[in-house]
Amino acid sequence: MGYRSSAETVIKDLSAHGIDDDDLHYLLPTHVHLDHSGSCGTIAQKFPGATVGVHPKGQPHLTDPTRLVRSAGEVFGEQLIQRFGPPDPVRNNRIRIVQDDNQISLGNGVTLRSIWTPGHAPHHLSYLLEETGDLFTGDAVGVYAPAVPVLIPTSPPPSFNLEKAIDSLKRLQGLSPMQLFTPHFGLLGNPSENFEKNVNTLLDWKSKLEQLALREVSVDEIVANLVEDATRRAGISSTGLPEFLQGTIRVSVLGFLGYLEWCSKQ
Repeated sequence: MGYRSSAETVIKDLSAHGIDDDDLHYLLPTHVHLDHSGSCGTIAQKFPGATVGVHPKGQPHLTDPTRLVRSAGEVFGEQLIQRFGPPDPVRNNRIRIVQDDNQISLGNGVTLRSIWTPGHAPHHLSYLLEETGDLFTGDAVGVYAPAVPVLIPTSPPPSFNLEKAIDSLKRLQGLSPMQLFTPHFGLLGNPSENFEKNVNTLLDWKSKLEQLALREVSVDEIVANLVEDATRRAGISSTGLPEFLQGTIRVSVLGFLGYLEWCSKQ
């Protein structure tokens, strides 16, 4: 559903498909990060009959987004929050708690099954459309931009966990989905190959970041190193990586380094 600034676009597109105020039954953000749930409260106000499904760990952030906005501002900067807009809260009576392996009937014999997929975030869910095998991954998988076909992990602070992320990928692979619907960006075939690529990329980042951290390399240098690696693998110039992908790498590096620091204290 995107940031708060995406709400009007989503509402307009739903209207264009003939979906009126009482026609929308569910809003199912995979997790409560602002680029996925920021518009949820606004859309819920427009569609009063819609139930908002969320993992119990994410519910407090939908009903009161204050901490979520503050945390996002610390990572991305206040300018981004102002640019995309702070989210409207969702009232408690509109929320349905979605646990692992819940079934949500969409009518006409169509069923969504929830899969708890922590790692990216502890409140992260993916959804399997059981009749077709279509899997809505959320950020359980990495960023794969069509214009730059290089996989970038989604490992943001403050709660990225490598082991849980890999376990989630292996669990999704075990479901044998037919295709992956990813938010960053689009439809992916060859699900098993993509899951394996995700696991290998996470392990590769772990090895690289551990070595760079031991050498006390700065965050800026680490990011530059990984940007250079991504452009080399993509076969483009060192300045050819779009700014948003460079930003994705930086945020993912910060989350991964935070995870490694947490591990060192255990």
